[in-house]
Amino acid sequence: MKERSKRTTRKFNFYLPIISELKIDTNLGRIKDKLNISKQQLAYYLRQLKKKGFVIQKGRGWYELSKKSKNPTKYGIFLDKDISRGHAYVWKINLKKDIEHWDKRIDILKKKNINYKLVGAKETTPRIKVLGRKVWLCNNHIRIFDKRNESYYGDTAKESRDTSLKELFLIVGALERKLGVLLKPLEFSYQKEHYALIKNDLAIDQNRKGIIWRIKDEDGEWLLIDDSLEQGGELETTGKKAFKTNIDLQKWWNDNKKHKFKVTSSFILNGFNSLTQATSENQQLLKGLPDNMELLAKQISSHLALIKEYRKENIAWRKNTEKKIRKELKNQEQTKLGGWF
Repeated sequence: MKERSKRTTRKFNFYLPIISELKIDTNLGRIKDKLNISKQQLAYYLRQLKKKGFVIQKGRGWYELSKKSKNPTKYGIFLDKDISRGHAYVWKINLKKDIEHWDKRIDILKKKNINYKLVGAKETTPRIKVLGRKVWLCNNHIRIFDKRNESYYGDTAKESRDTSLKELFLIVGALERKLGVLLKPLEFSYQKEHYALIKNDLAIDQNRKGIIWRIKDEDGEWLLIDDSLEQGGELETTGKKAFKTNIDLQKWWNDNKKHKFKVTSSFILNGFNSLTQATSENQQLLKGLPDNMELLAKQISSHLALIKEYRKENIAWRKNTEKKIRKELKNQEQTKLGGWF
């Protein structure tokens, strides 16, 4: 029996994987085997999905996705607090120089009866739709705008981004087939990306109080609070550094939760001040250490001299006493020597 993914079981359970599988296959046996879960487990998740309006039961053992399931933003209902939600992606694909007739792409669209619209500042760039995404066919690159309500979940922003890449590759594959061109290997970058910590306690609290967060720096807006999931609130990073900022933000938030938000700036400053004071007191003690050590050395030397003198006197006394006793023994005035020593 295959080993199950611990991360999937712990964080996502099997709600999202079952929804994903139902998009391409309604055969419950194959879904059960692919996800490596029991028939009872699959039945449980399907009941819950049906109860929450994400699937419709068409008959015995026959389930299909509902309209609600087509909005991944709503999947947050199944997820834990502070999971990362990646969304609002715009991908840029740099084109290879050897794509044949790219300069005549509008003629190709007409020939293939592909609907398009001219967009851009000069309205010269053809825009088409692929798997529900708007795709701009620019001179030296392709720009893909993800669907407004599309969401990609993960334990971290990196996992969210990795999940979105799978979708990007599907879009590119469909685009290649539609245009009859080869775009792989891909050279791509992110023109836009947002990441949110879902069901975030701080965001929920601020939303309830009607407090709006929109924080900017020299690069523009980078942090905000909203409630796209309708689950109370999200702490969301935006802008050019959204990906890296979200990773740091999540680490900061989880670390503070771990310590119950006791490690505040004041806590750190107070601790630092106490440490500084203790260090200063130790330095004062160490200042007089050379003088104290010299005095101690003199005292030890004096004591050693006294001990040496005492030992000399003791040895002389013992010798004189022994002579006296031996003399008394000789004259039979003393009976033994051992009791003295």
